[in-house]
Amino acid sequence: MARFPKIIVALLAQMVALAVLAGIVWWLPWVVSPPYPLWALVIAQGVLAAFLSCRMGLPCWWRIIQFSLPVGLYLGVHYAINPVWALGIFLVLWLVFFNAIKERVPLYLTNATTRNALKRLIKRRKSVRFLDLGCGLGGNVVFMAQQVNVERSDGVETAPIPYLIAKLYSLLRGGDVFAMDLWKTQLDYYDVVYAFLSPEPMPKLWEKIREEMREDAVFVSNSFAVPDVEPSEVWSLSDRRETQLYVYYLSDFKTRPQGFADEAES
Repeated sequence: MARFPKIIVALLAQMVALAVLAGIVWWLPWVVSPPYPLWALVIAQGVLAAFLSCRMGLPCWWRIIQFSLPVGLYLGVHYAINPVWALGIFLVLWLVFFNAIKERVPLYLTNATTRNALKRLIKRRKSVRFLDLGCGLGGNVVFMAQQVNVERSDGVETAPIPYLIAKLYSLLRGGDVFAMDLWKTQLDYYDVVYAFLSPEPMPKLWEKIREEMREDAVFVSNSFAVPDVEPSEVWSLSDRRETQLYVYYLSDFKTRPQGFADEAES
């Protein structure tokens, strides 16, 4: 299924779920006499589609979409909701999760435990220029801008609503956020580049990092390792989701750069 666009796989999962549900309904009269509540059938359709989505290779966050689709259609028809509301909700979701469609990168937010780990990573550097690739709501940019040894803290974001929130937040609290595609961002200026993306862009991103980042810089990926590349360090954090930070020192193939903390949270 990996060779097909994800929207095609999602639609196929819905069709398979509908076929399975039809078979269940055909068999069910031998056990329970009809009629069957329509709302129950709709929920069963959503649950089956969500279950099949992961089995068919879709990222598991698609389960929410797959469950919501039939349930949303049922609610819209049952309560005669004006289609304009549905269009408005779709537009808002599109503006928030723009990168999930364009780059297959959902909106992941970095937690406080991870930010403190980043703080420990840079604490022995006298001066740091930090960049968050896909900065979401701007929390990392603001946090790093407030560290005494951070000379500059920037973020790039292309999803419209997260960008506007991040831009306003950084204007009020520090740092700077740009409405810029991460692929067009020049990385050679920065000492520390951080990303919390998805497995999809990692091979291409690693090529860009190797080409543009300086030898004394470091790349940190939250949760998603670069395929077939052994990280310099793996930091296992003690937060609820058991976050792993994959740390790549760009000069690790030669010597370990001086100035970065060589510690992790156990």
